[in-house]
Amino acid sequence: MKQYQVAFVGNPNVGKSAWINALSNAHFQVGNWPGVTVEKKEAIVTWGDAQYHFIDLPGCYSLETIGNEERITTQFLKEAHVDIIVNVLDATNLSRNLLLTLSLRELQLPMLLLFNFMDEVEKQHIHIDMNALQRRLQIPILPYSALDKKHYGEVKKAIIQMTKQKVCYYPLLEKQELQAYIQLFERIEKAVPKDSVYEEDELHRLCMRFIHKDAATWRQLKNWGIQEIELQAFAQRLDDKTMQQHRYEIIHSFMKYVKQDEHQRYAISRRIDRMILHPYLGMPIFLAIFTIVLLFVFQASAPWTTFIDYLIHDILYKYLAVGISFLPIAVQKLLLDGILAGVGGVLVFLPLMAFLYMVLSILEESGYMSRIAFLLDRAMRSFHLSGKSFVSLLLGFGCNVPAIYSTRTLDNEKQKKMCALLIPFMSCGARLPIYVLFAAAFFPHKAGLMIVTMYALGVFLALILAFVYSRFTAFKEDAIFILELPPYRLPKLRMVFAKVVLEVKGYIKKATGIVLWAMVILWGLSYFPNGQVSTSYLATISQKVAPLFEPLGFGNRWECVAALPGGIIAKETIVGYFETLSHPFKEEQTQQSLQPLEDMAAIGKHAQTALTDSIFAFIRPQIRLKPDNDAQVSMIQSLWSDEHANLRAFCFMVYVLLSIPCIMTLQAMYHEYGWKLMSISIGSMLLIPYLVSLLIFQIFSLF
Repeated sequence: MKQYQVAFVGNPNVGKSAWINALSNAHFQVGNWPGVTVEKKEAIVTWGDAQYHFIDLPGCYSLETIGNEERITTQFLKEAHVDIIVNVLDATNLSRNLLLTLSLRELQLPMLLLFNFMDEVEKQHIHIDMNALQRRLQIPILPYSALDKKHYGEVKKAIIQMTKQKVCYYPLLEKQELQAYIQLFERIEKAVPKDSVYEEDELHRLCMRFIHKDAATWRQLKNWGIQEIELQAFAQRLDDKTMQQHRYEIIHSFMKYVKQDEHQRYAISRRIDRMILHPYLGMPIFLAIFTIVLLFVFQASAPWTTFIDYLIHDILYKYLAVGISFLPIAVQKLLLDGILAGVGGVLVFLPLMAFLYMVLSILEESGYMSRIAFLLDRAMRSFHLSGKSFVSLLLGFGCNVPAIYSTRTLDNEKQKKMCALLIPFMSCGARLPIYVLFAAAFFPHKAGLMIVTMYALGVFLALILAFVYSRFTAFKEDAIFILELPPYRLPKLRMVFAKVVLEVKGYIKKATGIVLWAMVILWGLSYFPNGQVSTSYLATISQKVAPLFEPLGFGNRWECVAALPGGIIAKETIVGYFETLSHPFKEEQTQQSLQPLEDMAAIGKHAQTALTDSIFAFIRPQIRLKPDNDAQVSMIQSLWSDEHANLRAFCFMVYVLLSIPCIMTLQAMYHEYGWKLMSISIGSMLLIPYLVSLLIFQIFSLF
């Protein structure tokens, strides 16, 4: 079977993933590019007698190797065997998108142009002369929206046809530069050894590599007999800056084929921005939206969290216990108390993660995320940060790892480093289940408020640290703020759903991967040497260390101290550890009879209840984040019963908020900024959580 490699390339947020999702029926494979944690998305489809490997390359604005995204894209296109380039463009903003197109064109690879967001082009009264653009570019243009299913077949047909074609794109240059290029081409063509065969497209590719100062190409041309003085003369006439300048001139000339009423195009966005970006109303609106979003995430996800908890701990636990009853007791305990209870305790929060990623995707797709950056720029400047920094910090609420990598979009190196140090103080999605668990146990009627408080505390301390860091020369630099505000877009449910599915898959992968192994290790430490948690190796070590944490309020319980080390591997591990403590192995469960029909009916009833409660989440604000009778909540409640119980729980939540981030976040920081910045982060997040928790407990315990 023939195999073809199809690279989807484009600016960030132009819909590459949406098109691959549409053409492959969402059969994405997600991993990381070698050596970096930049996400790698790919899909494989079979059409007829051929297999097509779709690669979603990182979004970039050019092929200049500025950051990891550009480096990965450029390297892949130049070194990997790419059969077709599918260049996805935002048809509402061609002036910005076409710069990358012209660079891709120089690679002399078969290309298709997908003009996405054509539905918005019509709404904004933009008229594009597709035929004229296609003639100038010499590349087929498909003006279709990724959400319009009726055109999927045409795109599929065009990709198949391009595999059978050879292309040769002549450079788009002005008269003087074009003459110089022709002379270079003819000189290289003349120098080709007689025993070598080079097609016209290959010679063009050699010319472009020479212009871009590729050292290997220079050596090759000198070996073919072209003198150094000749090469220097050509390089002077066709340098990178000249070529780049001509690209902008060409794009400007293309704009005569695009007719649009600028006032009409942005009329709706301007009307909305008058209120959203109002100097007095903008901030209250943002705070209201942010609060509503968080409450929606908590309240709407709570019934489904309860449902999954029931499935895992009431149904799956029972059936698995009976199914493995023939195994040795130690193995049964490992599978039930270690793996199922630990990993299950993490998976219980899948609905919470899904709702969180959904609202973040909606904010990003709608264009409001950029407005948040603009709105907060003035406030952020007081801390020597720009509004863009807040976007990176906001992304940290989802996951600290992509937030660290998003700092490369900031405008100067010092600002990037300072923002990277602040991101771990944002409550990532992995910390959220911990807050939910302790808030449900000790603040059942104010759980939502307590969780919002944790988020606010993280932001507050991050800004204080930003002010402190800005006093040091290594981080002191005024922030530059340059931001393009995209038009408001109604979020497409299909695209939001696709993003949520990918994030949920990643969460499950983490729970069944790194968290699973962490839980197996923690279970082993809490089981051996005699099968009793209270006398295990982990308990012994934790009891010896616990006095260090007693001034913080929670050190009088070794279970809390024992849960902390696993958080360095993954914060979800903390929840998993408490789950293993809350569901101790009961031998009688392995001997009970099963009632499949009754259990199926009960599952259906619980699912119906979850759906109803989730829909009416705001009408019924009494819905809790975790059920009252949940074993995990009950176990947490039993930790403390004195007059300072709530304060001790709060201090533990604060410590988790501010403690060393997971190993993947540290890896991202090391990869992006080196071991020095990573060491500063580790040092500060060892000292700060201890001091803050100490002050909170010691001060408030006096009252």
